[in-house]
Amino acid sequence: MKQLSPTQAIAIVAAIQFIYILDFIMLLPLGPDLAQALAFPSDKLGWLSAAYTSAAVVSGLLSVRLLDRFDRRSVLLLAFGAVGLCTLAATFASSLWTLMLARGLTGLCGGPAIALGMAIIIDSTPPERRGRAIGKVMLGFSVAVIAGVPLALELARWGGWRLPFYAVAGLAALVWLLAAWRLPSLRAHLTHPRKHPVSARSLLAQPAVRTACLVQALSQFSAFLVIPQFSAYLLLNLGFPRERLGMLYFAGGITAMVTVQLLGRLADRAGPMPAAAIASLAFCAGLTPFFGLDALPLVLPFVLFMAGNAGRNVTLAALTSQVPAPHERAGFMSLQNIVQDLAITAAAITSSLMLGETADGRLSGMSVIASLSAVLALMVLCVLPRLHRPLVAAASK
Repeated sequence: MKQLSPTQAIAIVAAIQFIYILDFIMLLPLGPDLAQALAFPSDKLGWLSAAYTSAAVVSGLLSVRLLDRFDRRSVLLLAFGAVGLCTLAATFASSLWTLMLARGLTGLCGGPAIALGMAIIIDSTPPERRGRAIGKVMLGFSVAVIAGVPLALELARWGGWRLPFYAVAGLAALVWLLAAWRLPSLRAHLTHPRKHPVSARSLLAQPAVRTACLVQALSQFSAFLVIPQFSAYLLLNLGFPRERLGMLYFAGGITAMVTVQLLGRLADRAGPMPAAAIASLAFCAGLTPFFGLDALPLVLPFVLFMAGNAGRNVTLAALTSQVPAPHERAGFMSLQNIVQDLAITAAAITSSLMLGETADGRLSGMSVIASLSAVLALMVLCVLPRLHRPLVAAASK
């Protein structure tokens, strides 16, 4: 039987992460193009994120007690194959509502796929190297921002908003073939003794799991209060040129790629608190354009926001990966995805309800939303020790 090495696992899951992230985040900078092409208001862009993530919540609730009962390879190929087909389905959208339906179907399949991918990484990597391993997997996020989003923006300029979706669906097919070729059967977790069936209830009965979910919820809610509106605010309120938007995301992605590697190593060596503090401060500094503090070049706060958010994600992922037992990992990752998607859905709906559109098409209310985002980001740092201390104590026994 083939054995899956950590290097192979990282490469395959990073490729899946790239497609998953690109499929989700490219919609946000494309938002103004979509609003114009499909004739809906710019302040409703958050509904597209909410459709994706709310569907992912439903699939997570259905799959949390099932994912750890099957061969990880088989279920991953099924879920990820469906992601590619649903991305292709988005090209048939003719209105905001039909696009929301297509995005909802994609989210329904994407949640289990990424939960299984992260479970495979945790299974194949020892705890002392997981920060670096997760940092490498999250290169998929950075590459999506560095190359994927700018290319999607240019493809939309050349061939209309549907062309990026065709491209992502084609890439998903190639990555699916790679995973089908290289992934062996992954059933080792099935041999672990089970004291009880894994379910959302059994997981949430554990204090460490509840705290991990709280940290995840605060982090994602704070980020997605502003992320769906970022490109629209830059273009509509600050007059940033549409043709330079791709280069701005390229700069942010490069910075995020370097940051996740450095903070992943720092988290492994010094613990998560210093890395999380650095990332959170950078995240908050990146919110300054929403307060009218635009004396510095816009690229600086934007790359700080991108790097800070990516750094928080890798730091928290490395810490929370220590919470579940082996036979609970896919279920735990699915639960984490449910919490993440609930937080993103709530944040997208909250920001859409708080935002307004002025007579000249600008967004109003972003300073209030950015203030709330900064406060919640700092709350993550306050909650994090409640998760870190028990894990350190348990590891020392």
